[in-house]
Amino acid sequence: MPSDVISRPRLLELLDAGAPLTVVRGACGAGKTVVLREWVQHTDQNVLWITADPAAADSAGLARTIARRLHRMPSDRAPEDRGPEHPMADTGEGWRALRDALAEAAAPLTIVVDDAATLHRDALVELCEAVAAVASLRVIAAANRRTVLDGDGVALLVDRSVIAPMQLMFDEDEIRRALDVDAHAAHEILAVTNGFPAIIHALSRRAVRGDEDAMLRSAVEAVEEYMRIRVNRSGYDPALISALVRISAADAVDAALARELSGDARAVHYLDDAETYGFGAWAGEGSERIFAFAPFALLLLRRELERRFPRDAPALRRAVVDWSLRSGRPVDALRIAVDVDDLVLARHVVTASWFQLLEHGREIRRILGGLPLSRLRDEPLLVMILAVCYNAVRARRVRGLQLFRVAISAANAPRTDVSTSDRLFIWVAESVALRMLGLHERAAGVAVRALRVLADTPEDEKEPYASQVPLLCAQLGISLYYGGNVRQAIECFGYGAAVAAAGELEHAISNLSMLSGIHALNGDLPEARHYAQLIREGEWGARYLDGYQGTFYRVAEAIIAVEESDGERAAEHAAAFAPHHATSEHWIAMATVEALVAVRRGQAALGAARLESLVALRGREGHSAGARRGLARARVLLELAQGRVAEAKSVLHRDGHEDRFETIVDRARVALVDGRPRDTLRILSQSRVRPTTSRLGASASALRLAALLRTGGAAAAGGEVHSLAAQLCDRGMRFPLATLPPADSRAVQDVLRDAAPCHIPAVESVLPETAGRPELTERELVVLRALASDQPLTAIAASLGVSPNTVKTQVRSIYRKLGAAGREEAIGLAAVHHLLADDRPH
Repeated sequence: MPSDVISRPRLLELLDAGAPLTVVRGACGAGKTVVLREWVQHTDQNVLWITADPAAADSAGLARTIARRLHRMPSDRAPEDRGPEHPMADTGEGWRALRDALAEAAAPLTIVVDDAATLHRDALVELCEAVAAVASLRVIAAANRRTVLDGDGVALLVDRSVIAPMQLMFDEDEIRRALDVDAHAAHEILAVTNGFPAIIHALSRRAVRGDEDAMLRSAVEAVEEYMRIRVNRSGYDPALISALVRISAADAVDAALARELSGDARAVHYLDDAETYGFGAWAGEGSERIFAFAPFALLLLRRELERRFPRDAPALRRAVVDWSLRSGRPVDALRIAVDVDDLVLARHVVTASWFQLLEHGREIRRILGGLPLSRLRDEPLLVMILAVCYNAVRARRVRGLQLFRVAISAANAPRTDVSTSDRLFIWVAESVALRMLGLHERAAGVAVRALRVLADTPEDEKEPYASQVPLLCAQLGISLYYGGNVRQAIECFGYGAAVAAAGELEHAISNLSMLSGIHALNGDLPEARHYAQLIREGEWGARYLDGYQGTFYRVAEAIIAVEESDGERAAEHAAAFAPHHATSEHWIAMATVEALVAVRRGQAALGAARLESLVALRGREGHSAGARRGLARARVLLELAQGRVAEAKSVLHRDGHEDRFETIVDRARVALVDGRPRDTLRILSQSRVRPTTSRLGASASALRLAALLRTGGAAAAGGEVHSLAAQLCDRGMRFPLATLPPADSRAVQDVLRDAAPCHIPAVESVLPETAGRPELTERELVVLRALASDQPLTAIAASLGVSPNTVKTQVRSIYRKLGAAGREEAIGLAAVHHLLADDRPH
């Protein structure tokens, strides 16, 4: 052992604890041999050292080499019964005899094989089989590249541990001890050298102490010296050096990119050589193999790149950027562009991968945040994505708003230097930002402007950002939806889904999800089921289905289950909302669906409590006027399902939007539950607002039919029966029947049974039963119906041919049985119990 060896206790411990087969893999100069020799000196194990011989690299040659070395071992360590020359040495009995001899060894044995990559595949396989067959045998193999010993098959044959190339590198603590420097200097040296052992060893010999700058200069010189030595040993093939310099335009490459950058079909062979020099390493298998340069090699190769190929450098960088984008590495692509101050190229990266970059806000802030605003001002698209990333961090939102204003001002100005695609992306981001601030109408207006640009852009001009179009459509559609432009939103989502189906289907999930959920909320069940089925048949994982993109898909599935009276299945889908309650912009839709699920499961009180907890979680936003209006329908239904009519009225009075048809429907429902069917009919008939969705239309029709049945019987409800039946059969809805009072729900289903052109499965009302039906005599029923005519009691007595006192006695009995205090209340309660119609339901 050389006297100046730097001890590596960390690696010695790994070797001590190693498996029966230990593979030490690293480039030339990575210190494999030095570490193994140090371990051999310190271990108590019996060790047989073999340096692979290219002349005896096949299976038989390795067996003979091991046999001869065993013959030369001290007699107390080698196999018994040896003659003057061990019989395996030259008889050709091979591995079988060798395994037998190893099994007979007096003590456990470790065979260290240095330069194992020199050996043939069959020799290494035989060596592994020997380890598997002989319990007392251990093998440590050192190689400068991957061999069969790294394969999965060997791992199945024998227990294996691997000391990988990065583990051989010096860490900061080892550099500090080896070079006698402080922690900061060790960190800087690690960044320059990557901790490469040969370079650290060379630095230790130079004995530069005290001056950190001098140490760093020395480190760079040591790197350059090492690389020159390795290149000279290769025979200085100019083609190899030229290829490596051009390939260094990328931090990491696959085979195709290496050939493209170098322009040389032998590029992969050159990278294999580079791996043996320690300039980098391959990782992965087959088409997934990637070569990554060591940082120190990359630093010097790129310096040479700028010197040798200054004119080619931009084209090489563009090739690397395009490869990074194709490989799903947009952050790397953006970093490359910014590092060389090519902001036009950076804009290309942002356009091609806007939404993927937004998933890496921290890295984007780090890459773009250091550029001066004066430099960014001419690139508003870069300013906008940086603004979005700052806005995602509460403490940096002021900076984000400043950048928003800069980008939006540039996009809206009549500047000719802002491209159409830049304006499109900036307006999409502006629309999203306005939506997040609760300014939904303004967000929708910007979305309309952006969609106009998208529609007017020729298809060939969309090509650079074609993969982003479905994601752009999803965000614009959401802005339109929350801005009240539902029809245009559905068209936008449909276009986005169609574009994704023709390209990257993965990007269709947001559009399909929104389509399924909106149709389900609107009561268009055939369409909701269609889009939900497309999602079920896709290969989207839980990340999509249970995340932001899949929220409205879960809305659709839950509502479909509610329509089918399957509360448990509905609850399973709604459970996906919980992790996103505090952050999702779709929280009101979540709360609405959770309320429907709660009443369907008979848990209205629990549902109401959870809704108020969600409101509290959203803080000021949860108590805003917009949120109260958005939640009014859910709150009214939850109150009615608990039998709290007065509280439902209070919600409508406080939060109901008088100009919305949903408020009219809720007022009509409360009137019906409150025993005022005539008010239900009046509210629905006097409204100048028309239903905006199929669900609202069916709900209004169901309420109207129930009120007609109460006040006029089946004869008065004929036309409404057929109208409601047509709507329910066409749209596949059932839940509007479940939101009627129980007696009304049963009565309506009875008349639908004969009139509907389709089978309408029975549903149970989610509202509570009213008090038991009062038992009135036939004469009392006659008087009760006469009371509903608004005639005075004297006129009623005359029409019935009895005295006024007799009528008064019967009226008092009616009030008592109904629990009414007066005539108007008695009529209302009679309507609740269907006592006014001639064909009362039984």
